Amino acid sequence: MANVASLTLALADRQELKALFEQSLSKGRAFVRGATGVQPLEACALVLAIDGRRHELRAEAVFVKDTEPGCGVGLQLAPLDATGLEALRAFVDGETDAATGVLDVDKIAGRDAEPEAQEGDEEVARATTLHDRVRGLSHAEQQRLAASGSMSERIALERAFGANVWEALLGNPRLTIPEVAKIARKGTLPRPLVENIAGHASWLTAPEVQRALLGNPRSTAGIVTKVLASMSRSELLLVPQQTAYPQAVRMQARKLLGQGK
Repeated sequence: MANVASLTLALADRQELKALFEQSLSKGRAFVRGATGVQPLEACALVLAIDGRRHELRAEAVFVKDTEPGCGVGLQLAPLDATGLEALRAFVDGETDAATGVLDVDKIAGRDAEPEAQEGDEEVARATTLHDRVRGLSHAEQQRLAASGSMSERIALERAFGANVWEALLGNPRLTIPEVAKIARKGTLPRPLVENIAGHASWLTAPEVQRALLGNPRSTAGIVTKVLASMSRSELLLVPQQTAYPQAVRMQARKLLGQGK
């Protein structure tokens, strides 16, 4: 991952890695104790390292503390598609090559490796076909697919058409919280859509959506107040410390905490 900070989590053994996966990674988060040098809301890469193997995940810094006690960086992991999740599980289970860290598909499938494996090519072909199909949709077809499509279709649509499909995507009942948060972070998101997200009760209880709305310049004072009021106290306590948020957001958080202006 070029041009992003890289944070490494070195694991002592398989048991520690499995515990990390069950307690944190599977829930889309991680904490790198002692890490410094990144800013809140900065994109970065989390590198898991164990026994000479490495696995890299896209992430965003959501909590940064440069001093003890508790020095480190809290990360929100980018959502994984089925292939990415399979690769992570394989790494946790030790089913990647020790030298390269590459997923051993044949080992997972319980068969001997063949010199001319074709599964990777087939996966690329499927992704290319979906991309080409999505790019050829009319405006009406884009909207219909965004409102009802699968995750892979939604991702392809958002990458291809961006703002043109945000409203329809937000109407898709299968939209996941990480997808909502990604849209909520868009600084060009029209204000009615920002209000739409803030008005959705189940979305507003998700910390990653709360953080996205607080950092979005299109969020009005009313939206900010609504988001802060919905946060847990532990999350609210972090807001005044995060310089990535506008000053008005941090001041409002202090008021709610009884810390004055």
